[in-house]
Amino acid sequence: MLLIADSGSTKTSWRLADENKKIYHFLTDGLNPYFKSQGEIVEEIRSALIPSLPHGAVVTQIYFYGAGCSSSSKCELIKDALLQCFPKASAKIDHDILGAAHAACATSEGIVCILGTGSNSCLYDGEKIMSVIGGLGYILGDEGSGSHLGKNLLEAYLNHELPEELAKKFKDTYHLTKEEIEKRVYEKPEANRFLASFSRFIGEHKQHPYFAEMIEKCFDSFFEKHVCRYPDYTQKQVHFIGSIAYNYTDLLRKTAQKRHINIGKILPYPIEELMLFHLAK
Repeated sequence: MLLIADSGSTKTSWRLADENKKIYHFLTDGLNPYFKSQGEIVEEIRSALIPSLPHGAVVTQIYFYGAGCSSSSKCELIKDALLQCFPKASAKIDHDILGAAHAACATSEGIVCILGTGSNSCLYDGEKIMSVIGGLGYILGDEGSGSHLGKNLLEAYLNHELPEELAKKFKDTYHLTKEEIEKRVYEKPEANRFLASFSRFIGEHKQHPYFAEMIEKCFDSFFEKHVCRYPDYTQKQVHFIGSIAYNYTDLLRKTAQKRHINIGKILPYPIEELMLFHLAK
């Protein structure tokens, strides 16, 4: 059986194909090796994925695309965890940006971007990644991502820059003190997910001019620091994968148009196209 995974910092989407190409769908917590130990990854797979598999399922081949799988050591950590859980399988581990490229472009060239909890981008020639810009995480990068939006929101709230009606709604919704926010950001794990969680509040009020402008500024920062640095970027299709790109499609297209960027596909997640890509191979 073939098992495909697309793992971000927040969630992991899994697809299993049996001998008759029947597809099964599963969802677990994110398995970013920068934020989870090998033991935690094994425990998540054993507790949240394996019990959901069809009775008697034997996984023989795994393709895992994950955020944080950018170095050989992190890829080996994920591979070892998977093989502990599926000892009869072979496993290939790659960065989620390659998964996004396979899903959005298949065998065509293009610029491929991820806008989810974090952000990343690459230039893809239809077969391999030619260059990558981004993927620096929520402290050094992640422009245009959910964590970037959340960081901007919290900064504005704590500095009393939010319009009064938005500040009141935020306070009534979350009941967070300055001290609690600082503790979650600076002391507790997975601060990126904490920051990104506030993108939902922004989305619920994205028609407000303040948030509309904030979103556009975050997207424009992403275009400036990522897309516009690729050669001939206005001549290539630029594809997007991720919940932020999908949920803010109109503002993303509006911001791109100002920079003469040609938007191609915008997919909420890559897993369906990834399964089709590997079944076709």
